[in-house]
Amino acid sequence: MNAGNAELRRPTPVLTADNAFYWEGAGRGKLVIQGCGACGELCHPPVPLCPACHSPDRIAKEMSGRGRVESFIVVHHPPNPWFELPVAVATVELAEGPRVMSNVCDVPMEEMEIGMEVEVFFVPTEEEGIGVPLFRPAGSA
Repeated sequence: MNAGNAELRRPTPVLTADNAFYWEGAGRGKLVIQGCGACGELCHPPVPLCPACHSPDRIAKEMSGRGRVESFIVVHHPPNPWFELPVAVATVELAEGPRVMSNVCDVPMEEMEIGMEVEVFFVPTEEEGIGVPLFRPAGSA
């Protein structure tokens, strides 16, 4: 499967004041998650206020990029110009706790499984400096 093929650029996500740090971090090869500057709670997707203490004090925290597949689906259609199908869309629980949704690449679909250990890698988008975090089985790089 070529969902992580570096030759294929992903479409640029819609950037907002709340999420730009996430996509820009991915463009630099870093997986960053919103943290609360007041209580330290990690939160994804990014939101204007901390869901734990409601503070507007937000910081970007770099994650290890390691995690495990918590759930997944396999998408077979419709055809897509940015990657080959089928592709796994998974909820990945990061080692630090937050969950992110992304594609799991470089694994045959029949070998996808809940609990699979994964690691992040990044692909560029159509806009320079913006990236997309994807995952692959841990140790497969």
